[in-house]
Amino acid sequence: MEIIADYREKKIILELSKKHIKVNTKSLISADFIIQSKTIEDKEVLVGIERKTIIDFLNSIIDKRIITQLIALKENFDISILIIEGEENIYQVRNFHPNSIRGMLSAIAIDLQIPVLYTKNEKDTTSYLETIEKISAY
Repeated sequence: MEIIADYREKKIILELSKKHIKVNTKSLISADFIIQSKTIEDKEVLVGIERKTIIDFLNSIIDKRIITQLIALKENFDISILIIEGEENIYQVRNFHPNSIRGMLSAIAIDLQIPVLYTKNEKDTTSYLETIEKISAY
């Protein structure tokens, strides 16, 4: 098994390589990472994963690209996941009304039905990707 990673995800690619995980780097249009997986019914599926730091997530709410990116993720992959990375308090990083953030996270979970995973840093994100990749190997 391998993880396909957007070539711009250099820190994560380096962390995956340290763990001896095969990484194929490409220029990806939608998703930062792609993992081929299987469902319980043994059906092959593609998992598209979008990674955002907390600041990038908030900026993408302001410029409205988060919804466009996540809709493209849903259209191009069988399973979509959003990873929000960082240890900062998401409600205190920028001058944002907390309900704006809550509303966006709710829309992502309910309207788009995309699960949101939270990670602390690049190493934590790498561990999640490794776990998803290993689950996919079964």
